[in-house]
Amino acid sequence: MSVHTEFSAQSAGGVDVVPPAEWDDALAEAGCRDVYLRRGYHAASAHLEPDPAGAVLLRHRGPAGEWWLPLLIRALPAGGGFDATSAYGYGGPWATGSPDAAAVGDAVDAWARAHGVVASFVRFQPLLGNHGWCPPQATLIELGRTVAWRLGGDRDLRAGMHSHHRRAAGKADRAGVETRVRVAPDDLGRFRELYEVTMRRQQADPFYFFPDAYWRALRGDAGGDLVLVEGLVDGDVIAALLCLAGGGTLHYHLGATADAARGMGASNRVFLAAAQWARDAGLSQFHLGGGVGNDTTSALHVFKQRYDPDAPQHHFHIAKWIHDPAAYARITGTDSPDGYFPPWRA
Repeated sequence: MSVHTEFSAQSAGGVDVVPPAEWDDALAEAGCRDVYLRRGYHAASAHLEPDPAGAVLLRHRGPAGEWWLPLLIRALPAGGGFDATSAYGYGGPWATGSPDAAAVGDAVDAWARAHGVVASFVRFQPLLGNHGWCPPQATLIELGRTVAWRLGGDRDLRAGMHSHHRRAAGKADRAGVETRVRVAPDDLGRFRELYEVTMRRQQADPFYFFPDAYWRALRGDAGGDLVLVEGLVDGDVIAALLCLAGGGTLHYHLGATADAARGMGASNRVFLAAAQWARDAGLSQFHLGGGVGNDTTSALHVFKQRYDPDAPQHHFHIAKWIHDPAAYARITGTDSPDGYFPPWRA
Protein backbone atom coordinates (compact mmCIF):
# COMPACT_ATOMS: atom_id res chain seq x y z
CA MET A 1 0.00 0.00 0.00
CA SER A 2 1.11 3.58 -0.58
CA VAL A 3 1.90 4.98 2.85
CA HIS A 4 4.44 7.24 4.45
CA THR A 5 7.47 5.41 5.79
CA GLU A 6 8.28 7.38 8.92
CA PHE A 7 6.49 4.97 11.29
CA SER A 8 8.72 2.06 12.29
CA ALA A 9 6.86 -0.41 14.48
CA GLN A 10 8.90 -2.38 16.98
CA SER A 11 7.98 -4.48 19.98
CA ALA A 12 7.90 -2.49 23.22
CA GLY A 13 6.26 -2.41 26.64
CA GLY A 14 5.33 -6.07 26.57
CA VAL A 15 3.59 -5.77 23.20
CA ASP A 16 4.88 -7.57 20.10
CA VAL A 17 4.38 -6.32 16.55
CA VAL A 18 3.46 -9.28 14.37
CA PRO A 19 5.46 -9.30 11.09
CA PRO A 20 3.16 -8.43 8.17
CA ALA A 21 3.79 -11.78 6.45
CA GLU A 22 2.59 -13.59 9.58
CA TRP A 23 -0.44 -11.39 10.29
CA ASP A 24 -3.23 -13.59 8.88
CA ASP A 25 -1.66 -16.86 9.98
CA ALA A 26 -1.22 -15.60 13.55
CA LEU A 27 -4.90 -14.71 13.80
CA ALA A 28 -6.01 -17.92 12.09
CA GLU A 29 -3.96 -20.01 14.51
CA ALA A 30 -5.75 -18.17 17.31
CA GLY A 31 -9.11 -19.10 15.78
CA CYS A 32 -9.89 -15.77 14.10
CA ARG A 33 -10.69 -15.64 10.39
CA ASP A 34 -12.76 -12.48 10.45
CA VAL A 35 -12.28 -10.55 7.24
CA TYR A 36 -12.22 -7.14 8.94
CA LEU A 37 -9.16 -8.09 10.97
CA ARG A 38 -7.17 -9.44 8.02
CA ARG A 39 -4.08 -7.70 6.67
CA GLY A 40 -5.43 -7.33 3.12
CA TYR A 41 -8.43 -5.35 4.28
CA HIS A 42 -6.18 -3.05 6.31
CA ALA A 43 -3.87 -2.57 3.33
CA ALA A 44 -6.84 -1.42 1.25
CA SER A 45 -8.42 0.70 3.98
CA ALA A 46 -5.18 2.61 4.56
CA HIS A 47 -5.92 4.48 1.33
CA LEU A 48 -9.03 5.99 2.92
CA GLU A 49 -7.15 7.56 5.81
CA PRO A 50 -5.52 11.00 5.98
CA ASP A 51 -1.77 10.98 6.58
CA PRO A 52 -1.39 7.16 6.38
CA ALA A 53 1.80 5.86 7.96
CA GLY A 54 1.36 2.09 8.18
CA ALA A 55 -0.63 -0.83 9.56
CA VAL A 56 0.22 -2.99 12.56
CA LEU A 57 -1.04 -6.08 14.31
CA LEU A 58 -0.22 -5.86 18.01
CA ARG A 59 -0.01 -8.95 20.22
CA HIS A 60 0.12 -9.14 24.00
CA ARG A 61 0.90 -12.44 25.68
CA GLY A 62 -0.02 -12.82 29.34
CA PRO A 63 -0.24 -15.75 31.76
CA ALA A 64 -4.01 -16.02 31.30
CA GLY A 65 -4.33 -15.47 27.57
CA GLU A 66 -3.31 -13.65 24.41
CA TRP A 67 -4.73 -10.48 22.86
CA TRP A 68 -4.37 -9.03 19.35
CA LEU A 69 -5.31 -5.64 17.90
CA PRO A 70 -4.95 -4.50 14.27
CA LEU A 71 -4.60 -0.76 13.72
CA LEU A 72 -3.94 1.75 10.96
CA ILE A 73 -1.34 4.33 11.95
CA ARG A 74 -1.61 7.96 10.82
CA ALA A 75 0.82 10.86 11.16
CA LEU A 76 -0.54 13.74 13.21
CA PRO A 77 -1.66 16.61 10.96
CA ALA A 78 0.82 18.98 12.60
CA GLY A 79 3.57 16.37 12.76
CA GLY A 80 5.44 15.21 15.81
CA GLY A 81 3.64 11.96 16.40
CA PHE A 82 0.84 9.62 15.36
CA ASP A 83 -2.66 8.47 16.06
CA ALA A 84 -4.30 5.14 15.20
CA THR A 85 -7.67 3.88 14.05
CA SER A 86 -9.50 0.73 13.12
CA ALA A 87 -9.95 0.09 9.41
CA TYR A 88 -13.08 1.45 7.71
CA GLY A 89 -16.11 -0.50 8.90
CA TYR A 90 -15.34 -2.71 11.85
CA GLY A 91 -12.33 -4.08 13.69
CA GLY A 92 -11.16 -4.25 17.27
CA PRO A 93 -9.30 -6.94 19.19
CA TRP A 94 -9.21 -10.72 19.22
CA ALA A 95 -8.32 -12.73 22.31
CA THR A 96 -7.82 -16.28 23.50
CA GLY A 97 -8.08 -17.45 27.07
CA SER A 98 -8.89 -14.77 29.64
CA PRO A 99 -6.31 -12.01 29.23
CA ASP A 100 -6.02 -9.42 32.00
CA ALA A 101 -7.63 -6.40 30.32
CA ALA A 102 -5.96 -3.86 32.60
CA ALA A 103 -2.53 -5.40 32.02
CA VAL A 104 -3.18 -5.39 28.27
CA GLY A 105 -4.16 -1.73 28.42
CA ASP A 106 -1.03 -0.77 30.36
CA ALA A 107 1.15 -2.62 27.88
CA VAL A 108 -0.49 -1.08 24.81
CA ASP A 109 -0.22 2.38 26.35
CA ALA A 110 3.50 1.81 26.95
CA TRP A 111 3.96 0.58 23.37
CA ALA A 112 2.05 3.56 22.00
CA ARG A 113 4.03 6.12 24.00
CA ALA A 114 7.29 4.50 22.89
CA HIS A 115 6.21 5.05 19.28
CA GLY A 116 4.66 8.51 19.67
CA VAL A 117 1.08 7.25 19.20
CA VAL A 118 -1.05 9.70 21.18
CA ALA A 119 -4.53 8.16 20.83
CA SER A 120 -6.49 5.40 19.09
CA PHE A 121 -10.05 5.23 17.80
CA VAL A 122 -11.33 1.65 17.80
CA ARG A 123 -14.43 0.29 16.07
CA PHE A 124 -15.52 -3.12 17.32
CA GLN A 125 -16.91 -5.97 15.23
CA PRO A 126 -20.51 -6.52 16.42
CA LEU A 127 -20.67 -10.19 15.43
CA LEU A 128 -17.54 -10.99 17.45
CA GLY A 129 -18.73 -9.15 20.54
CA ASN A 130 -15.11 -8.13 20.94
CA HIS A 131 -15.98 -4.98 22.86
CA GLY A 132 -15.81 -7.35 25.83
CA TRP A 133 -12.02 -7.38 25.37
CA CYS A 134 -11.72 -3.59 25.57
CA PRO A 135 -9.15 -2.50 28.17
CA PRO A 136 -10.45 -0.24 30.95
CA GLN A 137 -8.00 2.50 29.92
CA ALA A 138 -10.22 3.18 26.87
CA THR A 139 -13.64 4.86 26.97
CA LEU A 140 -16.10 2.30 25.58
CA ILE A 141 -19.29 3.63 23.98
CA GLU A 142 -22.24 1.76 22.49
CA LEU A 143 -23.41 3.56 19.34
CA GLY A 144 -26.20 1.39 17.97
CA ARG A 145 -27.16 -1.98 16.54
CA THR A 146 -26.44 -3.88 13.35
CA VAL A 147 -28.46 -6.46 11.45
CA ALA A 148 -27.36 -9.96 10.47
CA TRP A 149 -29.56 -12.08 8.20
CA ARG A 150 -29.58 -15.66 9.46
CA LEU A 151 -28.87 -18.17 6.68
CA GLY A 152 -28.52 -21.52 8.41
CA GLY A 153 -30.77 -24.57 8.46
CA ASP A 154 -33.63 -25.01 6.04
CA ARG A 155 -34.82 -21.40 6.23
CA ASP A 156 -36.74 -20.17 3.20
CA LEU A 157 -34.90 -16.90 2.71
CA ARG A 158 -37.47 -15.34 0.39
CA ALA A 159 -40.45 -16.33 2.52
CA GLY A 160 -38.76 -15.04 5.66
CA MET A 161 -38.41 -11.50 4.31
CA HIS A 162 -40.86 -8.75 5.16
CA SER A 163 -43.78 -8.68 2.73
CA HIS A 164 -42.55 -5.40 1.23
CA HIS A 165 -39.20 -6.95 0.32
CA ARG A 166 -40.85 -10.10 -1.07
CA ARG A 167 -43.05 -8.01 -3.34
CA ALA A 168 -40.07 -5.95 -4.50
CA ALA A 169 -37.99 -9.05 -5.29
CA GLY A 170 -40.94 -10.52 -7.18
CA LYS A 171 -41.32 -7.30 -9.14
CA ALA A 172 -37.67 -7.55 -10.18
CA ASP A 173 -38.20 -11.12 -11.36
CA ARG A 174 -41.18 -10.04 -13.48
CA ALA A 175 -39.12 -7.16 -14.91
CA GLY A 176 -36.53 -9.65 -16.13
CA VAL A 177 -33.79 -8.85 -13.62
CA GLU A 178 -31.20 -11.62 -13.66
CA THR A 179 -28.52 -12.09 -11.03
CA ARG A 180 -24.96 -13.32 -11.07
CA VAL A 181 -22.25 -13.72 -8.45
CA ARG A 182 -18.54 -13.22 -9.07
CA VAL A 183 -16.04 -14.29 -6.43
CA ALA A 184 -12.74 -12.38 -6.41
CA PRO A 185 -13.82 -10.23 -9.38
CA ASP A 186 -10.96 -9.04 -11.56
CA ASP A 187 -12.72 -5.81 -12.56
CA LEU A 188 -14.67 -3.36 -10.40
CA GLY A 189 -15.05 -0.68 -13.06
CA ARG A 190 -18.79 -1.01 -13.64
CA PHE A 191 -19.45 -1.36 -9.94
CA ARG A 192 -17.48 1.79 -9.17
CA GLU A 193 -19.38 3.68 -11.87
CA LEU A 194 -22.73 2.66 -10.38
CA TYR A 195 -21.51 3.28 -6.84
CA GLU A 196 -20.51 6.86 -7.62
CA VAL A 197 -23.87 7.45 -9.35
CA THR A 198 -25.51 6.27 -6.15
CA MET A 199 -23.36 8.48 -3.93
CA ARG A 200 -24.11 11.56 -6.05
CA ARG A 201 -27.83 10.78 -5.92
CA GLN A 202 -27.65 10.52 -2.14
CA GLN A 203 -25.53 13.68 -1.87
CA ALA A 204 -22.97 11.70 0.09
CA ASP A 205 -20.04 13.20 1.95
CA PRO A 206 -16.90 13.54 -0.20
CA PHE A 207 -15.25 10.81 1.92
CA TYR A 208 -17.41 8.20 0.19
CA PHE A 209 -15.98 8.99 -3.25
CA PHE A 210 -13.03 6.69 -2.77
CA PRO A 211 -9.71 7.29 -4.56
CA ASP A 212 -8.34 5.14 -7.37
CA ALA A 213 -5.76 3.66 -4.99
CA TYR A 214 -8.49 2.25 -2.76
CA TRP A 215 -10.24 0.44 -5.59
CA ARG A 216 -6.96 -1.01 -6.85
CA ALA A 217 -5.93 -2.16 -3.37
CA LEU A 218 -9.35 -3.54 -2.55
CA ARG A 219 -9.24 -5.73 -5.65
CA GLY A 220 -5.59 -6.61 -5.06
CA ASP A 221 -4.92 -6.86 -1.32
CA ALA A 222 -8.43 -7.92 -0.26
CA GLY A 223 -9.49 -9.37 -3.60
CA GLY A 224 -9.69 -12.97 -2.45
CA ASP A 225 -12.34 -11.99 0.11
CA LEU A 226 -14.51 -10.00 -2.34
CA VAL A 227 -17.86 -11.19 -3.64
CA LEU A 228 -19.64 -9.08 -6.27
CA VAL A 229 -23.36 -9.72 -6.68
CA GLU A 230 -24.99 -8.08 -9.69
CA GLY A 231 -28.48 -7.56 -11.05
CA LEU A 232 -28.74 -7.28 -14.82
CA VAL A 233 -31.39 -6.36 -17.37
CA ASP A 234 -30.62 -7.27 -20.98
CA GLY A 235 -26.99 -7.81 -19.99
CA ASP A 236 -26.52 -4.39 -18.38
CA VAL A 237 -25.68 -4.21 -14.67
CA ILE A 238 -28.24 -1.96 -12.95
CA ALA A 239 -27.73 -2.93 -9.29
CA ALA A 240 -24.86 -4.52 -7.41
CA LEU A 241 -23.49 -5.32 -3.98
CA LEU A 242 -19.82 -5.57 -3.13
CA CYS A 243 -19.39 -7.91 -0.18
CA LEU A 244 -16.61 -9.44 1.91
CA ALA A 245 -16.65 -13.13 2.81
CA GLY A 246 -14.78 -14.69 5.69
CA GLY A 247 -15.13 -16.30 9.07
CA GLY A 248 -18.44 -17.93 8.17
CA THR A 249 -20.05 -14.60 7.30
CA LEU A 250 -20.86 -12.56 4.22
CA HIS A 251 -20.50 -8.85 5.01
CA TYR A 252 -22.26 -6.16 2.99
CA HIS A 253 -19.59 -3.59 2.12
CA LEU A 254 -20.90 -1.25 -0.58
CA GLY A 255 -24.07 -1.06 -2.67
CA ALA A 256 -24.93 0.61 -5.97
CA THR A 257 -27.97 1.11 -8.20
CA ALA A 258 -28.52 2.82 -11.53
CA ASP A 259 -31.25 5.42 -11.76
CA ALA A 260 -33.20 3.05 -14.02
CA ALA A 261 -33.23 0.38 -11.30
CA ARG A 262 -35.15 2.48 -8.81
CA GLY A 263 -38.70 1.26 -8.37
CA MET A 264 -37.87 -2.00 -10.14
CA GLY A 265 -37.00 -3.99 -7.00
CA ALA A 266 -33.55 -4.77 -8.39
CA SER A 267 -31.76 -3.92 -5.16
CA ASN A 268 -33.98 -6.24 -3.11
CA ARG A 269 -33.45 -9.03 -5.63
CA VAL A 270 -29.68 -8.61 -5.48
CA PHE A 271 -29.68 -8.79 -1.67
CA LEU A 272 -31.68 -12.00 -1.88
CA ALA A 273 -29.28 -13.45 -4.47
CA ALA A 274 -26.33 -12.60 -2.21
CA ALA A 275 -27.96 -14.33 0.76
CA GLN A 276 -28.78 -17.42 -1.32
CA TRP A 277 -25.22 -17.61 -2.63
CA ALA A 278 -23.81 -17.23 0.89
CA ARG A 279 -25.98 -20.02 2.25
CA ASP A 280 -25.01 -22.32 -0.62
CA ALA A 281 -21.35 -21.48 0.10
CA GLY A 282 -21.79 -22.67 3.68
CA LEU A 283 -21.84 -19.26 5.34
CA SER A 284 -24.13 -18.88 8.34
CA GLN A 285 -25.07 -15.20 8.19
CA PHE A 286 -25.17 -12.12 5.99
CA HIS A 287 -24.12 -9.08 8.01
CA LEU A 288 -25.92 -6.05 6.61
CA GLY A 289 -24.64 -3.46 9.09
CA GLY A 290 -26.59 -0.62 10.67
CA GLY A 291 -28.41 2.56 9.78
CA VAL A 292 -27.39 6.10 8.96
CA GLY A 293 -25.63 7.59 11.96
CA ASN A 294 -26.22 4.30 13.82
CA ASP A 295 -29.90 5.25 14.13
CA THR A 296 -32.02 2.10 14.51
CA THR A 297 -35.09 4.04 13.35
CA SER A 298 -33.48 5.30 10.13
CA ALA A 299 -34.92 4.16 6.80
CA LEU A 300 -31.68 2.33 6.01
CA HIS A 301 -31.72 0.35 9.25
CA VAL A 302 -35.39 -0.58 8.75
CA PHE A 303 -34.63 -1.60 5.15
CA LYS A 304 -31.93 -3.99 6.37
CA GLN A 305 -33.94 -5.37 9.25
CA ARG A 306 -36.78 -6.32 6.91
CA TYR A 307 -34.65 -9.06 5.33
CA ASP A 308 -34.87 -11.04 8.59
CA PRO A 309 -37.35 -9.16 10.77
CA ASP A 310 -37.13 -11.48 13.78
CA ALA A 311 -33.34 -11.75 13.91
CA PRO A 312 -31.66 -10.52 17.09
CA GLN A 313 -29.61 -7.39 16.49
CA HIS A 314 -25.97 -6.94 17.41
CA HIS A 315 -24.50 -4.20 19.61
CA PHE A 316 -22.03 -1.88 17.90
CA HIS A 317 -19.38 -0.18 20.06
CA ILE A 318 -16.48 2.19 19.63
CA ALA A 319 -13.66 3.10 22.01
CA LYS A 320 -11.76 6.35 22.48
CA TRP A 321 -8.34 5.55 23.86
CA ILE A 322 -5.85 8.20 25.00
CA HIS A 323 -2.42 6.59 25.32
CA ASP A 324 -0.40 9.70 26.16
CA PRO A 325 -2.52 12.10 28.27
CA ALA A 326 0.20 14.76 28.43
CA ALA A 327 0.66 14.89 24.66
CA TYR A 328 -3.12 14.77 24.12
CA ALA A 329 -3.60 17.73 26.48
CA ARG A 330 -0.86 19.72 24.74
CA ILE A 331 -2.54 19.22 21.37
CA THR A 332 -6.17 19.68 22.41
CA GLY A 333 -6.06 21.78 25.55
CA THR A 334 -8.13 19.20 27.39
CA ASP A 335 -7.83 15.72 28.85
CA SER A 336 -11.38 14.74 27.82
CA PRO A 337 -12.22 12.30 25.00
CA ASP A 338 -15.70 13.83 24.64
CA GLY A 339 -16.91 14.91 21.22
CA TYR A 340 -15.29 14.02 17.90
CA PHE A 341 -12.29 11.81 18.53
CA PRO A 342 -9.51 12.43 18.13
CA PRO A 343 -10.45 16.10 17.83
CA TRP A 344 -7.67 16.90 15.36
CA ARG A 345 -9.50 14.66 12.83
CA ALA A 346 -12.78 16.60 13.01
